[in-house]
Amino acid sequence: MNPMSEALSADLTSFDDAPRPGAEPDGNAPSRFGKVLGDAGIHVPSTLYNEALALARDGHLGQAQARLQMLLCLDPDDGEAHLLLAKVHTAQGRWNEALTRLDAAVSAGVVPPAGLREGLEGQIRSERSREEEHRARVAARELGELKALRHETRSLRGETIRLETEVGEGRERERAWKLLAIAAGVFGTLVILFLIISAPSAASKAAAAQAAAPLAAPGAAVAIPSEAAAPDEVLAAAPVAKVAPAPVVVAPAAPKGPRIHVVGKGDTLGRLSGKYYGKSSAWQKILDANPQLGKDGAKLSVGMKITIPE
Repeated sequence: MNPMSEALSADLTSFDDAPRPGAEPDGNAPSRFGKVLGDAGIHVPSTLYNEALALARDGHLGQAQARLQMLLCLDPDDGEAHLLLAKVHTAQGRWNEALTRLDAAVSAGVVPPAGLREGLEGQIRSERSREEEHRARVAARELGELKALRHETRSLRGETIRLETEVGEGRERERAWKLLAIAAGVFGTLVILFLIISAPSAASKAAAAQAAAPLAAPGAAVAIPSEAAAPDEVLAAAPVAKVAPAPVVVAPAAPKGPRIHVVGKGDTLGRLSGKYYGKSSAWQKILDANPQLGKDGAKLSVGMKITIPE
């Protein structure tokens, strides 16, 4: 709030007005006013009571209430006025105020009608019962909405796990295709290198032909193999290099029995299933072996040690 507005509000509610001269407040001015009027022969309380009674009979309960309140300001100990105001409040359905006025009338020595107090107390109990029933209905409705929200939350959590599993499987398939393409490229390169290495060169072809030819007599013409010799003849004459088989690497056997995994950042049941079982759809197996994870793995957290079954 603006400090200037706070200061203005304080000035308006300071009640520092000067009192009127000639009279000192004693807290009983209405009663003294009624007594003075009564001593002068002006019976204002009786007039107000009769007007209130007539208005109440005609159904003007608000005007009757105003007359009785004015009367009680002049004479707070008028038990009949308290009783009549209690009846007016009863007709208005204001049970607590009616019971308060009835108690004031009894304190002033007026005997109330039989059954009025019991009726008011019964109405108050019924009203409280209705309020309690209303609160119970509101609480039940809120509880039902809370249960529905919890069910929806669990459904969304299961849908999230399913989507994460599908995304993980898609990534695994993409990674497998990439590895397959790389392996195909490497295999093709190795085949080309093998063909290049195993194919004999032109010089080796000529040397092989000379070694295979018999020694000629002196003066005899030596047959020089032509470069245009048939490929089958050259390949038959040239020695074929033997390629040693590649050593077979045997992967060490994985240890049997359950394994312990420490949950890291980004780990989900689907990812752990893909890591240990090669497929993301086996996450339910991990969830069944670790009841501390709760339903749908909601309590999975970083640093937690979980069991990975075989």
